[in-house]
Amino acid sequence: MNESYSFSFADQRAGAYCYGSGGLALVVAGREGSVAAELAGEGPFAVRGPEVGEVALEPLGEGVTFDDGGPRRWACRARGKDARGAKIDGYGSVALGPTELAGTALLRNLWVCFGDELAISVLARRRAAQDEHGDEELAVVVGRGAPLALSLVADPRLSSTYGEDGHVLRAGLELWEDELEGERERGRALRLAGETLAVGELEGARVAFMVWRYGGREGIGCYTIERAAS
Repeated sequence: MNESYSFSFADQRAGAYCYGSGGLALVVAGREGSVAAELAGEGPFAVRGPEVGEVALEPLGEGVTFDDGGPRRWACRARGKDARGAKIDGYGSVALGPTELAGTALLRNLWVCFGDELAISVLARRRAAQDEHGDEELAVVVGRGAPLALSLVADPRLSSTYGEDGHVLRAGLELWEDELEGERERGRALRLAGETLAVGELEGARVAFMVWRYGGREGIGCYTIERAAS
């Protein structure tokens, strides 16, 4: 496979959390190992390794590309078995394509799934090291239905709280999906709150697996932060 890739999946019930990139996988808590990947085309995608087990990542709909020439991302259902043979039935994400760190000081990626029919994908980018939060480019896509129908959020907001170790503790999303004659259509915002379940780090990428809640619903997701090498 010539394309670069990354993937993550989570099953809170099974306590299974995994992030992988470039042939390496970090399996929370704290283990690293090699991973084989079959991540070509439109899926289903497969990952396997001695620390990972064997998991199929089945796209819930079409993939999304945030930048011209950037990777394509899919929200996925994750099914398989972990390295102990325990059943995994959760959610995940796959990204296939060129690396996004070229010309970027800080890159944040976030996905969250509330079942098969609601998924959210977030990309936040700071081009220069001196940029502040207000200079960050933020793009959010919401997918609804089966298969997921994708729509770009008109006015997204992302907030994050970090611990002393630099890992994300909590995060919030406020998503205004529509604008009406230049004015926000009040009442159309999705407001989501996320809380970290487990963290890890792989080749400079800080990874937080999070439980997300809104409107009485609970979802699972993964939040990664990457910085350009200084």
